Amino acid sequence: MLNSISVSSQMTAGFNADEAVTAIAFCNSFNFQEQFQSNEAIIPEGFQLRHTSDILSMDNKFEVYQNDSIGVINFRGSTAKLVSWIENCYSAMIPASGSMMLNEQSYDYKFAEDEMAAVHAGYALTVVIISEELEEQINALNENGIYHIIITGHSQGGALATLTRAYLENLPKGDLSEENHYKTYAFAQPMSGNKEFAEEYDARYSKTGTSYSIINPKDPVPYMPFNYEEEQLVTKEKVVSWLLGTREFKPKKLGQDAFIRLFEGGLTKYINNSNALINKILDFKFGSIAMPDFVADINYFPTGARKELPKFDYPKIEVDSTGFTEDEFSDLVQHEDGAWYKKETKFFQHKPYNYYVGVLKKWKYLAYYDLENKYLPGDL
Repeated sequence: MLNSISVSSQMTAGFNADEAVTAIAFCNSFNFQEQFQSNEAIIPEGFQLRHTSDILSMDNKFEVYQNDSIGVINFRGSTAKLVSWIENCYSAMIPASGSMMLNEQSYDYKFAEDEMAAVHAGYALTVVIISEELEEQINALNENGIYHIIITGHSQGGALATLTRAYLENLPKGDLSEENHYKTYAFAQPMSGNKEFAEEYDARYSKTGTSYSIINPKDPVPYMPFNYEEEQLVTKEKVVSWLLGTREFKPKKLGQDAFIRLFEGGLTKYINNSNALINKILDFKFGSIAMPDFVADINYFPTGARKELPKFDYPKIEVDSTGFTEDEFSDLVQHEDGAWYKKETKFFQHKPYNYYVGVLKKWKYLAYYDLENKYLPGDL
């Protein structure tokens, strides 16, 4: 694995390939821990782990690393747990500035100045829940002399990185040191707010060279939230059956089936009804929750100066199909040479390690050429 890319001691405005490689390496930390029970091979040299959060909000976690001069805040992406996917599906928008009640305690928040700006309810709720611990960790970095901080994440973690950046930049003066300088690298992130939020975010951070969204155009996730299906995405019966274990919860199936119907009537009503149900579900987890009224807006817009990667190459894996059933052939594809090969797996274009390889291939080709493993067996 590659862990020798160096990052300069001071962050400056503008896209920096070394920073992007460092950020996507950290985004694979949780992935490596899950697949190999260790992230040692992917963590860049010179960085030390300073903090790993407990499981917070809807199965969320974040890590804090630092070297001699730069801190990194890394958010975990979606997990296979139901509550993690409830966070993604909790996609009604709330005002970008307001307050919410958790266990009868009020929490003020602000993600943007524009009164018309609105943000993803699920991701915003998580940022508010983790905000106190996050601010403590930023103060701890400052005590170590660290004021240049990269905020990063893959997939759901990328959306949290974006909203965390907006939250931190809009804190009341004096809450955190004014010496702090942030830079955001979000990978494969779903969208997190409406047009007004995106325009303000981009004007303040993307156009000033301090926020980047790196995507693979063949990856479906950056074009989400997926709010609607031919059958409802979230229903009372589905949720009860998942919770009781009478129906298997399959997050991949949920993602594959979902798509956005932008031109169909009644979408705002649908989203508000389904997310009101999610509100009730979250009451069981948090004791009580009172979110701001949903806004009548379902028009999500991307944020961050976009950088695109080429489609990820799926390796040619020849399969001996002798004795295969018809169902087994559905997982294969026949090439012109007549041989049968394994079909590309679902969401291969979204996997965090493939983003790591793709970033190297585009901006650090010699490191990509020397990379021993250009894909992970667990992703095939």
